[in-house]
Amino acid sequence: MSSPQKAYFTVVKVEKNSKPSATGTKIEVQFNPESYSLSKSSDWSKTDGEHKYDVPLTEWKGGGAMKLEMTLFFDTYEAGDDVRDQTRELEDLCLVDGESHEPPKLTFTWGGSMTVKGSHELVWVLTSFNTTYKMFNAEGVPVRAEMKVSLSEFATEKMLTDRSKMQSPDHEKAYRVQPGDTLQSIAYSHYDDAALWRPIAAANNIEDPRNVAPGTVLRVPRIR
Repeated sequence: MSSPQKAYFTVVKVEKNSKPSATGTKIEVQFNPESYSLSKSSDWSKTDGEHKYDVPLTEWKGGGAMKLEMTLFFDTYEAGDDVRDQTRELEDLCLVDGESHEPPKLTFTWGGSMTVKGSHELVWVLTSFNTTYKMFNAEGVPVRAEMKVSLSEFATEKMLTDRSKMQSPDHEKAYRVQPGDTLQSIAYSHYDDAALWRPIAAANNIEDPRNVAPGTVLRVPRIR
């Protein structure tokens, strides 16, 4: 019988306009968690204006980041090693990386990759940990620990656009202008018709359609 697959975290690099790629840093847990939990919220809020019904009218404002929580166990009693050498690898994922100037992004794998909408692998950031040292050797060195970790979903605008594919022209959207974009190309991308650039210009008070700075967030109004 083959040995159980160990759960592990992989540090990934996330470029602005590309898919996440592994850096080669893999952190394997010592013991698989007994369980883990996933949670997510969705913001349905009351609409503005007067309400004359016994149930308020609501509209969707957006989704919250998915949360991943688990408890991990570490034990170096028999080996006689300092268990902090094991826990520190995960704790350091909350610290700023010298190259990116922010804590690293991660994927979590156990029984396969964790994905959303079928094929888009979830990327996480470690938002908190709580390590409790539960056994010590005669010199006071910890040899057993329990660590509760909480991770939050991370995504760039490109990642969300790729997995949502929300291009229907009957819903208003926001779009961040990329280098080389024109109002005509944006209209073609969202409406499948480059000639419909004028509603975008009007919604954003743009006088010169050829002069839209990259990084500008535009309202892309719905076309009825």
